[in-house]
Order: sequence, then C-alpha cells, then structure tokens
Amino acid sequence: MKKKTKLIGIFVILPVLLVVVFVLSLKFDGSGKQEPTTEKQSVYSDEEISNMLLAEYNKSQAALAQTQQSTEEVADLTPEDEEYDDMIGDAEEDAPDIAASDEELSAEDEAIIAAAEQEARTSSSSFNYNGIEVVSSMNQVDLSGGLVLSLTDAEIAAAHPLFLQYDPRWATFPYGTGTMKSSACGPTCFAMVITALTNISNASPPMIASYSMNHNYYVPGAGTAHGLFLNGCSDFGLYCNEISNDEATMKAAIDRGEMLVLSVHYGNFTHSGAGHFIVIYGYNENGFMVNDPASYDRSCRYWPYGVFSGDINKIYSLGRL
Repeated sequence: MKKKTKLIGIFVILPVLLVVVFVLSLKFDGSGKQEPTTEKQSVYSDEEISNMLLAEYNKSQAALAQTQQSTEEVADLTPEDEEYDDMIGDAEEDAPDIAASDEELSAEDEAIIAAAEQEARTSSSSFNYNGIEVVSSMNQVDLSGGLVLSLTDAEIAAAHPLFLQYDPRWATFPYGTGTMKSSACGPTCFAMVITALTNISNASPPMIASYSMNHNYYVPGAGTAHGLFLNGCSDFGLYCNEISNDEATMKAAIDRGEMLVLSVHYGNFTHSGAGHFIVIYGYNENGFMVNDPASYDRSCRYWPYGVFSGDINKIYSLGRL
C-alpha cells in the first residue's frame, strides 16, 4: 500500500506541482515587463530634455558653419534637395496616375486663404480660420540677419502649434544633404508633437533636425527614417504606436489625447516621389484637422477621411508617458 501511495505521489501530484510552479513563474516574470517599444519610460525631466537638445544642437554646429546660407533669401535647391522637396518640386511625370481628390479652389477661396495667411504672418496671437484655431509665428520674429532657432511664447503655449519648414527663422538650416525647407518634414512634424504634448520649450524644428541627424535618423538618399518617431519618442517622454489606416482607430487615438503622424505618398499632400509627413491633432463632423509642415493652406481646412485615406503609408500615434 505504501509503495502504491509513493507511486501516486510521483506520477500524479509531482507533475501537478511542477505545472503550478511553471504558471506562477510566468506570472511573476511578466508582471514587471513593459512593451518593448511603446511603453519605454523616460527617466528625464523636461529641463533635462531641453538641455539634451541644446547639446545635440551644439554637435551640429560644425555642419552648420560649413553650409551657412543667407536667411534673407533661400538658396536655389540643388538636385539633391529636389529629391526630397515636398513643396515646389515637379515630380508629376514620375508619379502614379491618381485622380485629384479635391476640386480646384475658386478665386474667392484663394483670396480667403491668402488673407488668412497674411493675418497669421502679422498677428501676435492665434486666430480662428474656418473653425480651426491657428497658431503660426512665421514672419513674426526679427531675424536680424541670422537664423532663429527658438519658439515664441504663443507657439510654446499652443495646444497644436503649426510649424512650417519654409519659416524664414530656419528655412536654410541644414538637414542632411538639403535644408529644413527642402527635406525636414519629419523633424518639423515631430517638433509640433513634442511641443504640443510636453512642457519642453526648445523643441523647435531645427533643434529636432539636429537630434535626428546626430542619431542617424536621417538616411542619405532616403530622407527621415520612421525610427525618429518609433524609437526617438522615449527620449522626449513620449510613446509611439503604429496604428491601422482606419477612421475609427484614428479617432480613438485622438480621443485618448494622442497626436498622429502620417507618412503619405504622392497625392493630396505632396507631389514628390519621396513622400511626406503630416500631423493630425483633432477631428469633428467636417473631417480631420491637419498640420502640414509644407503648407499653410492645407493646414487651414478640414480633411474628410475618404479624401486622403488612399494617400496613407503609415500612421504613428504618439502620446505622453
């Protein structure tokens, strides 16, 4: 009888105990783990991050000294610049045959947009255009013959400031083989997100461009790597997830207080074969609210999902940790 009891203990109870121990070990091992990319905690304060950005900028001064250009007149684009140009490049010949998604603007609409842009350039505070609050300080800062890498108080305080690559404060700042104007849609979008979601006060587009270059997120011959958002986010106290190209998913992310960075190809937002980045920060019954770093006009209108959904390559949703 004792021998039979021992056999039961060996072949029945012992395996059960081993299974229980294994399950518990998995539970405890997993409880302390975080998602590999999206929940990486930032150990830096906003002040420390600001100091880090200053250090990154200082690293880029050698390149800046070699390629310094006049800020009074933006230099003509080189062939290398035009490869990345999202504003004045002429890539229609190599572009796919895509039907236009929006109608030509009337002369009246063009005049309204021109007046709004002029107001943005001269106003010292935000204003409302077509139900969209716009905060853009382009041409409000005295350049005094040099680059201005800082942001205005209005931009820092804005819920979603609009930064433009061709802002004369930094248009000629070097980025890769080009300039902010020609090539830096990625860093400019990231600067908008960082400034909107954190208390970091010096995340201007050229500062983020310096960070991007120093961390090898600028890829020669290709432009800005998507890793700038996916991996660089944690250095600024943010997390980043890639989400699906779906209207409900995009709206849910915005409802959580996140902002979206979209990688788009030839279509409504760019005629460049190199692609483009834009920011989406809100929506209402009229459509999504866009900050396009290459166009004031496209940032002052609503975009129904059906109009631009076919332009989307990737969508990254960023929020504060």
